Amino acid sequence: MLTAGIIGCGYWGPNLIRNLDKIESVHLKYIADLDTKKLEQMKNSYPYVNTTKNYKDILNDQEVDMVLIATPVSTHYRFAKEALWHGKHVFVEKPLTDTIEEGEELCNIASINNLTLMVGHTFVYTGSVRKIKEVIDNGEIGDILSINSKRLNLGLFQKDTNVIWDLAPHDLSIIHFLLNTPNTTALNVHAINNIHPVYEDTANINIVYNYAGKKVTTSIELSWLYPEKTRKMTIVGTKGMIIYDETEPVHKVKLFNKRVELKEEDNGLFSYEYQNDDTGINLILDKREPLMVEILHFIECINNSKKSDSNGYEGLKIVKILTELEQILTNSKRNLLIGIGER
Repeated sequence: MLTAGIIGCGYWGPNLIRNLDKIESVHLKYIADLDTKKLEQMKNSYPYVNTTKNYKDILNDQEVDMVLIATPVSTHYRFAKEALWHGKHVFVEKPLTDTIEEGEELCNIASINNLTLMVGHTFVYTGSVRKIKEVIDNGEIGDILSINSKRLNLGLFQKDTNVIWDLAPHDLSIIHFLLNTPNTTALNVHAINNIHPVYEDTANINIVYNYAGKKVTTSIELSWLYPEKTRKMTIVGTKGMIIYDETEPVHKVKLFNKRVELKEEDNGLFSYEYQNDDTGINLILDKREPLMVEILHFIECINNSKKSDSNGYEGLKIVKILTELEQILTNSKRNLLIGIGER
């Protein structure tokens, strides 16, 4: 049996606690948070779990094998680093850190000490994304040409970060999982802050990947300022297409026999040949709660020294992309200010 402690029981922490409490092979020993009221709520729901305002109680307990961190990203590095140096396996919510250097250090510490460092990219563990990867890996839709993703809603506005750092890790982690961690060849982003004076609430990201020696274009649309909740991804291949709609209550993933082929005629001209079957096939999915699948995967990685599908290095790659996107935005604002000044 593994013994666990959780740091943070704000927005997402209670979900981790609820799932951990159901796993017979895990002893949830500690819940830590600075908010006394939240700790009281947890104590009422889980009276057999120790609650504390001092996270070091978790780190200093030699019985604790793994620490799960559900706190603001600005604190991830400090908590994770201390936990790793205390010999604990670490699960940290996305994104891994808010700087590349900190992410690299965490990955190195975990590697040197043979510890599991896993990032909470929960969508990677949904039945939908797992099924899509199976379809892609089986070659059912041929070579991937493009992926378009929309993640839109009214809020939740974050207090310490923009929409890119908050939402893009979801889409990036899905894309990277589907394409086996491809290399980026080009990035571009446009974002605006409609509400907050600093943090952008709407963004459009374009990334070109090198996947299996071929170019895959991706676009990600993000917003906290949208009238409907939209979580939709379209994957276009040479032999077929997939629509993944996470908001659908039952049929979240549809496979379409749709494609177009370019034909060269004898006269040197080109024509297009279409396969346009509008009858999509609803794929059968694993209906388990993704967070439970994710935590069980974390436990499996610890017990079997297995590489996680969302290991620290996967998380670090996403932090690198987020940082580069942030730099593009910064340069764009600087150039805009220069342009205004020249007028």
